Amino acid sequence: MKLLDAIRRILATRLITPSQERQINQLLWTSELGPYEYDALEQLVDGLSSGQIVVLSQLERAVSHVVSPA
Repeated sequence: MKLLDAIRRILATRLITPSQERQINQLLWTSELGPYEYDALEQLVDGLSSGQIVVLSQLERAVSHVVSPA
């Protein structure tokens, strides 16, 4: 899978799974980035920063702390 495809899928669903996080990390280390990839990454970072994209691993941790008795 290409980095641009992975980012587009996340932008479309507004959700990033742990598997997608690992995949993007691997692709960032192994792919050459062009202007389209940089633009997509900027959109991804903006979505993460604004809370428009949910990070599933963070959501699961938050829910487990709420559900688990202290």
